[in-house]
Amino acid sequence: MIMQGLFDTHCHLFMEPLSRDTGGVLERAFAVGVERLLVPAVSMDNWDACSELALLPGIGCALGIHPWWADDGVVLEELRTKLIETNASAIGEIGLDWKTEVPRQKQYTVFQKQLELASSMDLPVILHCRNAFDEMLELLKKHPVRGVIHAWSRDPHLMDRFIEAGLYISFGGVITRPGAKKACESARLVPSDRFVLETDSPSIGLSGVPSGKSEPGHVAEIAQAMAQIRGADLKDTQAAAWKNSIALFGDSS
Repeated sequence: MIMQGLFDTHCHLFMEPLSRDTGGVLERAFAVGVERLLVPAVSMDNWDACSELALLPGIGCALGIHPWWADDGVVLEELRTKLIETNASAIGEIGLDWKTEVPRQKQYTVFQKQLELASSMDLPVILHCRNAFDEMLELLKKHPVRGVIHAWSRDPHLMDRFIEAGLYISFGGVITRPGAKKACESARLVPSDRFVLETDSPSIGLSGVPSGKSEPGHVAEIAQAMAQIRGADLKDTQAAAWKNSIALFGDSS
């Protein structure tokens, strides 16, 4: 089924294998109704690649420093200039990750600086968080911003705390897996005006699609899973996700 108005709010088109066949990847995505894609960077090394992709129709970019690369630090004026030059939709992918070996204090510093920049520029943020939810929520209290926490896989109680902080919740391939009970329960209960959809391709797989093989076009399957979990009409689910995505990231790409 072809659905119109799908928005993959998180895909890394600059990463292999997607970068080896950008034209084919986009053709397959557009064929199933994807109209917008947002490509977040993870380090300074791919800011230019994301910016170049954002010149293509239907694609926007986000620029920032992911916690895995926090050791590199962040020069805020360089980031600010690049965000303006590229008309970036968001600052991202940024956050905290206690499963990586990057020192926590370094992550804190880089994350906090980017939150402050997002606030000063009135840009949304795309948040990555692993095993650091309490710490992230404390920082968000001190530095309130608009944004989304991506690749949600946790329970509804924790989800509600991020919603109370003013954030959107992004659901991806995990909700296509029947065994992902916490994520699916969150998908069922998330308010209709607070969720968006993503693939995090090529990194996160789906039921029947291994990690490393996902593409933006798979957001159509994620939308179908979301509708089924919520007991909702597919068109209504897709329309809500589109409306929320535009409200968060704007209507330009």
